[in-house]
Amino acid sequence: MITSVNNTKIKLVRELLNTKKHRERTRTMIVEGVRLAEEALAVNTSINFCLYSDRISERGKNVVRQIQALSYDTEEVSADLLDRISDTKTSQGILLAAPYPEVHLRKKIDPVIVLDRIRDPGNMGTILRTAAAIGIGAVLLTPGTTDPFSPKVMRAAMGAQFHLPIQVMDSQDIQKFCKSINGIELSILLADSKSSLSCWDADLYKPVCMVIGGETEGISDNLRDIANGSVSIPMGSLMESFNAAVAASILMYEINRQRINK
Repeated sequence: MITSVNNTKIKLVRELLNTKKHRERTRTMIVEGVRLAEEALAVNTSINFCLYSDRISERGKNVVRQIQALSYDTEEVSADLLDRISDTKTSQGILLAAPYPEVHLRKKIDPVIVLDRIRDPGNMGTILRTAAAIGIGAVLLTPGTTDPFSPKVMRAAMGAQFHLPIQVMDSQDIQKFCKSINGIELSILLADSKSSLSCWDADLYKPVCMVIGGETEGISDNLRDIANGSVSIPMGSLMESFNAAVAASILMYEINRQRINK
């Protein structure tokens, strides 16, 4: 049993939980909690190692048994130590270190969303969860957007990262991607509260890449320069705009609704 904070695996877990650069350099994430561990197993994610404590639930014990049956490295950790290193107030008794998921682009990539400098992990997680639920083809992140594999985003997204192609691109690469991906051209539309074209009236049945701007800075000029148009979400006069996650969810569902109804 691991009981020391100086154990090599414990040190690695703390680095991966706390340091984006270390996650990106090693392309390794921490999957914490029973539900996310189940999601990882469901898509046959490779596992570097699994740590668990005696406070784990029966459901969690079943996950550990599955991981052991696959011959992945598993070690018990004292419950107090796992609580100390956990990113949550109280650990569920299990965490995994695993490579970033490799989710390949589908043949039918449309629709695509771009998240431009979304900073809030809760917003990012909500958007990814919605995108996975309705079958968005890919999620493109501009530099400066929050890390989709951070612990807080992993929890908020409920494992959506295992089901979505997620790539970081600058505006030039996004433009190239939208012009030639899988033989189709995507129209780049900005979500803009000042746009005169309502999303209810816009043609979102056509191949589309929807850009959602960050909470404070909005959409960058580089993306505005490559856009084919913009759409707004009708709303009352008491507020100027929607929360980024709410706006993204409304627009993704409107894209889906138009396709279902045609």
